[in-house]
Amino acid sequence: MQRVIMAALCLFVLLAGPVMAADLKIAVVDLQEVLEKSDPGQKALSQLRDDFKGMKEELDEKKSEVDQLRQQIQKQSLVLSQEAQIDKETEYKQRVRDFQDLYQNYQKKMKIKEQKLREPIIEELVRVIRDYGERNNFTLVMDKKNSGVVYNSETIEITSKIIVELNKAWRSKKDN
Repeated sequence: MQRVIMAALCLFVLLAGPVMAADLKIAVVDLQEVLEKSDPGQKALSQLRDDFKGMKEELDEKKSEVDQLRQQIQKQSLVLSQEAQIDKETEYKQRVRDFQDLYQNYQKKMKIKEQKLREPIIEELVRVIRDYGERNNFTLVMDKKNSGVVYNSETIEITSKIIVELNKAWRSKKDN
């Protein structure tokens, strides 16, 4: 939906002709880069890493147990009775399922936590971009990646400026 709106907006801009061209001022910003390189974005990413370090360790431990059981089954395959072999394979399959369930559960938790951490940053980022656009008389500020921009001149790229503005706004917001 967002791409359709952006495409329609771009088409309108192109078809509006030279009459509007004199008043038209466009900028692009790479929102993903802003989120990754800004102070609040880096802090959120660091917090995510810290929060889920224990989960990763638990996943690694469970994976190691599953791998050891698989190796054990392979080594003992000739020695075990058919019934014991089936029991071991059933246990292995159950542990694999448990590992997969745990992994998916952790992925969901990480996604929810990431969304919770990014939400206030995105709200502030939208406000910063809107204020920057108004201060600098931009007619349109587009997200570089999600709007389908294939090429843009460096003169209309404002990503680094928005990172600076977001950092300032975030610091002043935290100071209050």
